[in-house]
Amino acid sequence: MGEPKTPKFGSMEEELSFWKEQSDKHQQRAEEAQEELQEFQQMSRDYEAELETELKQCETRNGELLSNNNRLRMELENIQEKYEAQHSEAFRQISLLEGDLEETTAVKDQLQKYIRELEQSNDDLERAKRATIMSLEDFEQRMNHVIERNAFLESELDEKENLLESVQRLKDEARGLCV
Repeated sequence: MGEPKTPKFGSMEEELSFWKEQSDKHQQRAEEAQEELQEFQQMSRDYEAELETELKQCETRNGELLSNNNRLRMELENIQEKYEAQHSEAFRQISLLEGDLEETTAVKDQLQKYIRELEQSNDDLERAKRATIMSLEDFEQRMNHVIERNAFLESELDEKENLLESVQRLKDEARGLCV
């Protein structure tokens, strides 16, 4: 907004009145601008405090999520180790029993009673195998649930990082406005 052109005055009183009016207008604009600035500064402080509180809450939640994630990873590793040990043991037992079954078949006529016991043992192993397969399916379901949860946690972590970037940008803008 440029300064108005200075008019020609007929008397000193007219000129004095004109400049007094101009001074009052500029004084009023300056006061309004000062009030707006103070209002804006207070709003900025309030918003910054609110963002700081939200940031602390996000950081706390993130810490909890990371802790839960680490705990779940440890549980998953333990379950995997147990499963692998059980699977290896079951496979070893099945292999041993199959070898025994072949030997028993070779002496079938002499050991008919022993063969019936092995057949019963084989049925038990098949039940154990089915139970192991069911345990594996249950484990896979739990593992899928953990994977989904990890994906959810990673998504929340990405959202938190975006919020942190927004907070930093707003802080920088607020600092720029305060300067």
